[in-house]
Amino acid sequence: MAEEEILNLPFRYFFNNAAFGIALADQEGVILTANPAFARLVGEHPQDISGRNFLRFISTEKKRDVRDILVGLVDSPFQKFHAELPLIHKNGQIRLVLLAGTTIPDTTGKPRNIMLSVAEIPTGVISQDNRMRAAVAEEYSELQYRKVLDSVPYPVLFVNDQQRITWINKHAELSFGYVMLELLGRPLAVLFPELSWEPDAAKDDREFTSPVSEKSPYAVYAMHKNGVRHPVMLDFMNIDNANRRDWVINVQILSETNAREDASSYSSWYDPVTRLYNRVLFQERLGHAITRAEREAKKLGVLVLDIDRFKQLNDSYGYEAGNQSLKEIGDRIISCMRKSDTIARLGSDQFAILLEGVDQAERISTVVQKLIDGFSNPFSVQNEDVYLTASIGLSVYPVDGLDVENLMKNAESAMLLSKKEGGNGFHFYTREMSARAKERMQTDRELHRALNREEFVLHYQPMLDASGKKTITLEALLRWNHPDKGLIPPLTFIPLLEELGLIVQVGNWILRTACRQIKLLQGNGHGQLRLAVNVSARQISQHDFSENLKIILQETGLDPEALELEITESVLIQNADKSEKILESVAELGVSIALDDFGTGYSSLAYLKRFPIHTLKIDRNFVKGLPDKRDDVAITDAILALARSFGIKVVAEGVETEEQHAFLRDHHCHQMQGFLFARPMPSEELDRWLVANRSGRTPHAHLPRHKP
Repeated sequence: MAEEEILNLPFRYFFNNAAFGIALADQEGVILTANPAFARLVGEHPQDISGRNFLRFISTEKKRDVRDILVGLVDSPFQKFHAELPLIHKNGQIRLVLLAGTTIPDTTGKPRNIMLSVAEIPTGVISQDNRMRAAVAEEYSELQYRKVLDSVPYPVLFVNDQQRITWINKHAELSFGYVMLELLGRPLAVLFPELSWEPDAAKDDREFTSPVSEKSPYAVYAMHKNGVRHPVMLDFMNIDNANRRDWVINVQILSETNAREDASSYSSWYDPVTRLYNRVLFQERLGHAITRAEREAKKLGVLVLDIDRFKQLNDSYGYEAGNQSLKEIGDRIISCMRKSDTIARLGSDQFAILLEGVDQAERISTVVQKLIDGFSNPFSVQNEDVYLTASIGLSVYPVDGLDVENLMKNAESAMLLSKKEGGNGFHFYTREMSARAKERMQTDRELHRALNREEFVLHYQPMLDASGKKTITLEALLRWNHPDKGLIPPLTFIPLLEELGLIVQVGNWILRTACRQIKLLQGNGHGQLRLAVNVSARQISQHDFSENLKIILQETGLDPEALELEITESVLIQNADKSEKILESVAELGVSIALDDFGTGYSSLAYLKRFPIHTLKIDRNFVKGLPDKRDDVAITDAILALARSFGIKVVAEGVETEEQHAFLRDHHCHQMQGFLFARPMPSEELDRWLVANRSGRTPHAHLPRHKP
């Protein structure tokens, strides 16, 4: 099994994020790859470790022992070992570590590679006598190999001082639906999204953190791998070392039966009707969230939601029907929120929601709209359809309050204002923020209607050859022709299309419209003209993207070889295997692929080797500094040389001066695009411009004050 095959397994995430060092070596001990944790232990960069023998990092007196161990592993398939050894850091420092190893067989069962794991023994332990050190080494080794506490009939987890999982027992695997490798090195929040940690005031620095309720059972929801939430109780025990604090967590799963029976651990925290948090636990969670938000300089939102005219439902259908409706209301709220959001029933017909990690307060309006839409369908009450609405009030930390009492009070005040206006709406506590949020919601509604009302239009910007005289390709650029505001630039609304889930629908419209318009231009005497269209990551990841593209080409009659799709590196990163298949199917149609903004992200030679990339577009930020800035010159030269070696075409974006044009032409850039040659223009102007360009009568464009 080759290195690439191993790291393409689900093991990849664990390998990169594990808290202890891992190295994959061949049978001679030559390291093929190592993870960041191993690199930190030896003081090297992971790339510099590859190709060096593992024995290089072992002290001289132990090299023979380790060599014998490696030979023994190769000779005995499936054998494992663990030993306490001195590891040499780059600075010459000796670190005592626990070294463990096992073989990785090939398809025939014969040893092919060796997997080595390295865990540092805490400094405080090294100074103890050998017997104690051996005992600690044995304990750590047993933990590494899952041989401790597996017989305990409840989940047990070990967590390091970075709140990352270092070990779980078998019962935890069964309870949460994960296997060990899926959780090692991952944040504890994967299992307990609502668990709060705070700096330990007893320590001199702020690196040590503690669960907020380490001295008493802590009630939270646990998140199963399948997305189902279960109430649990957590007991914490800390293990203090000289330079870190680790944790052992015992988990009690609260079943429906024992949750109801144990009033101290359930009823005092959870609402008995909806099984949501109650006011007491919500306010506790809010207090912890405020502490985190203050420490991390972030915002958070508090929503108080009151059901309009709910008393009439109770009076008409009875309290049992009312309770059933409250359960359904709780379910609908949950369906609208993220798994990490805190939801509670405060009492009667009033609910509360805590939103953490809010970067812009106005974005809460999107959540509010989802909540309002969640009430659009009727509730079934005694086989009758009953329509309910909600009045929502919002407060934002730190603008509207710095503590639990004020944030709750101000959110409730905003909710009452919404009720006074007739309900079925929302209000921020801050009037200005409320106005901005309502403006955002209005924009969202207008974007939903824009496609049906044919308010979207396409402008085209030419890409010319190196001489700057012949138009090769036209790039289609989306504009929103708002009936009141006029042309709206794409940076204003395209992120909203992504957020609202409209980008796929709009993207398909762009493809179909652009292909049809370019086909018409080709029929008007511009037969060699090509088209470039930007495609979003979400659009191209659709399982039927290639088939839809094929249908569009057939319907419009555009030759596939005349079309180039521009993608960003995010398309390649998000799901490399899936992206590879989709891009290959696109290339098989005859359509070209261009990698946009090359050099600004995680540009990698592996992309050019693995994916069918035909064109690289040099980002305007590099072109802007040409020919004077040395760094931009070096980067541009490197991209051009790289493209030549791969046989890939290069297009430079943002060419605005004659000096930039001359530099790129002299360095053999294939095509250029920018305001020096032409600004984006509507389709009705294209034919005249192309005729003038072909006859050599198009002057260089005057730069606009603001780039579209």
